[in-house]
Amino acid sequence: MTAQGSEQGQAGVRPQPGPGLSVVIASVNGMPYLGNCLDAVTERSPDAEVVVADWTDEATRAEVLERWPQVQLLSFDEPMAIPELRAAGVFASAAPVVALIEDHCLVVPGWADRLLSAHAEGHGVVGGPIRNVATQRIRDWAAFFCEYGAVMEPMSRGPVTGLPGMNVSYSRAAIAAIADLLREGRWENWLHPRLRQRGFELWCEPDAVVEHDKDFDLGEFLSQRYHYSRSYAGMRNPELGARRALYALGTPLLVPLIYGRMARNVFSRGRSRVEFVLATPLILVYVTVWAFGELVGYVFGGGRSLLKVR
Repeated sequence: MTAQGSEQGQAGVRPQPGPGLSVVIASVNGMPYLGNCLDAVTERSPDAEVVVADWTDEATRAEVLERWPQVQLLSFDEPMAIPELRAAGVFASAAPVVALIEDHCLVVPGWADRLLSAHAEGHGVVGGPIRNVATQRIRDWAAFFCEYGAVMEPMSRGPVTGLPGMNVSYSRAAIAAIADLLREGRWENWLHPRLRQRGFELWCEPDAVVEHDKDFDLGEFLSQRYHYSRSYAGMRNPELGARRALYALGTPLLVPLIYGRMARNVFSRGRSRVEFVLATPLILVYVTVWAFGELVGYVFGGGRSLLKVR
């Protein structure tokens, strides 16, 4: 896999990093999502180095070069998984702190400042909550609860057991501790436990919010749930060994377990309860497909599902 056009701006000149932050954007959805994301980042975090790792299409890349010439663009001709795009961006970045977001994300004012302040206090891994701004349809709420219910607002400032992979920042020391996992294309489900094992605390800054702004139609999100869960199970198989059969047999239990966890997350936060109740029938459909995807992954492996996750 070869990156093309990795340095933009004046010919042969790499964009200068700002006062400490690189923002890496995994681009798999193209426009208009990437454009909205870049508008938010460049307006609200103007001093940051911005690295876009993209495998969508030439039209998207041409628009990035024209409208945001200061952005460092990594272009890939073949499909790349989101964790692979993140890794490419991390290793191409220059600042001492690297933040990861995705192309359907909008950073809020003050986001970069909150991350950098927490790193200045000595925290090596810092992130924040996810806010849903795709609120017009119940099916979008259902997708949000499935994807980000565990990290929706409000979250308290302080150490946490988990942070979202698309609103998290790492010091260079933290990156060194997970460099091998990044190169293997691992999700945060592997990165963050490794960091905690190595003595890094996962720190939440509640005002470092990223807004999720993506409309999913029904078929699209069903496909996403299936492919993500199949790829996740497939990644786990080598470490599970013969136990993968037990995990496969246990996948029907995931439906009540995952739904119950979502309900606790939503009701304990005191927000969006009505939306959660209205979305429950669809959430149960999504979670059933989620469990089926893991079953297929444990039995047959991940296949090419990882490349289909958006």
